[in-house]
Amino acid sequence: GVLTVLVAAFAIKFAQYYYSLLAGLNLLWRWARTGGDALRLKEREMPRLIDNYTHNYILLPSGVNMHFVDAGDPNAPLMVMVHGYPGFWYSWRFQIEHFKDRYRVIAIDQRGYGDSSKPPNIADYSIPVLAKDLDDLIHGLGFDNAIVLGHDWGGIVAWRHALLYPQSVQRLIICNCPHPAAFTSLLAENGIQQCKSWYVLFFQTLYIPEATVAAEDFKVFETLYWGDYGLTNKDNFTVEDMEAWKCTFSKPDCLRSAINYYRCLYQMPDKGNIRQKCAVKTLILWGDNDAFLVNEGAILSKDWCDDATLQIIPGASHWVQQDEPNIVNGHIDNFLLSTE
Repeated sequence: GVLTVLVAAFAIKFAQYYYSLLAGLNLLWRWARTGGDALRLKEREMPRLIDNYTHNYILLPSGVNMHFVDAGDPNAPLMVMVHGYPGFWYSWRFQIEHFKDRYRVIAIDQRGYGDSSKPPNIADYSIPVLAKDLDDLIHGLGFDNAIVLGHDWGGIVAWRHALLYPQSVQRLIICNCPHPAAFTSLLAENGIQQCKSWYVLFFQTLYIPEATVAAEDFKVFETLYWGDYGLTNKDNFTVEDMEAWKCTFSKPDCLRSAINYYRCLYQMPDKGNIRQKCAVKTLILWGDNDAFLVNEGAILSKDWCDDATLQIIPGASHWVQQDEPNIVNGHIDNFLLSTE
């Protein structure tokens, strides 16, 4: 048993340093090829499309000043949208427009992202802390509960929030993110998921991941959203949208803080009881062309809920709410109407 643990620990560290060495050599080559330009951040301004929204802030009890976009009737039922990595509140642009006529829609920048505070320590990004941010936001806005939408890392936070504070969640809607118990099982037992999650190990190294993401004017983002990992419907992610992404992650400390989510996840795992069923009525939306998550996670997640509806969206990528917004919004409409 001890030998097995040591071998596993060595293999993990070897993988981390192997990925980091390759990335470091690649960065050196890109730096030399471009005369240093590949590693320089451009000065840029946020596209005017961001001005079409109402921007607000709320100071949470933790001291985090959370930025959010506020749309709809302030007295309507609350709907909170939580983005993933690499994203920010604008990841929900199609849902903001669709739901603002019936709900007070709040699309947040999670701590460490966009215009929200960026605490400096890795421990500041633990999952229970992030879930508490979400709960403090809901009550700080004067509501007892909310419909909560989460995608990717926003899904991780939304799942954990629903497990810790079920009374604060009227309905839970998850886009391409497995229940924490399901994901833990997949990481332990599913070789394909382990391979798809290689970047979590790479992100444990300091500095090199941030430089890799920023290199050549955030070329990684173009790959993630327009390339093989990207949206099936690439017209839904415009050149101006890409500029908004690049401008957001050019903000001081944003790259580091966003990657610190992964560092904290690995170095300081959630010690709470994640192996419990979600008691909140839940809708799971899953694009089955996800480059980062195996589809088995969707089925396992449904089993970890007392009352869940699973909707598979054929051909949609990991970025499902941007890739197939009409289908996603329709499923959410049906789910909310059927549970009123």
